[in-house]
Amino acid sequence: MFEKFKSWCRVNINGRKWPMLDFARRVVMIKRHQYVIRMAAEQDIKTMVEIERAIYGTAPWSYAAFQIELRRPHDRLYLVIVDDGRVVGFIGMAVDWYRLDLHITNIGVTPGYQHKGIGTYLISTALNYARHTQLHSVSLEVRVHNLVARKLYEQLGFREREIKHRYYLNNHEDAVDMEADLLSKGEQR
Repeated sequence: MFEKFKSWCRVNINGRKWPMLDFARRVVMIKRHQYVIRMAAEQDIKTMVEIERAIYGTAPWSYAAFQIELRRPHDRLYLVIVDDGRVVGFIGMAVDWYRLDLHITNIGVTPGYQHKGIGTYLISTALNYARHTQLHSVSLEVRVHNLVARKLYEQLGFREREIKHRYYLNNHEDAVDMEADLLSKGEQR
């Protein structure tokens, strides 16, 4: 009985079917450099963990956590940016089909590739993907002291909603909860 109910909910939330989240592999130009963007695969997880370790000193997400995320095709989408066969950045997204929100779970760019437009490209891709799938918003959390990222998110249309105190497990730093509203004023869905 419960399985039938879950199946019914998957098909009927907000009168829409829950699609498999998909993203076509493509070659992109970012600041006059050619990269490939594609969906992450299990063989990318080790590199994604290494990128996080290089950025934060420790990896906030474990190999197992990424594995679980990649096995949820109805509400998770992970993309990687590849340069010359090597993953140099990634973004993780979770869809809340009830709120019609795309939540950016994590984003990382290898330190040697930072400040080359990759992070901006990944966030812009998430915003475009949310618009394409007719979601109403994109949300994320960012460390309160990460002023560079906060400024980037604001430039891309995100606004602060609240402070989440002691949000990060590794150092109990506060997070700024941010959201980009994709509905234009007066538009109703």
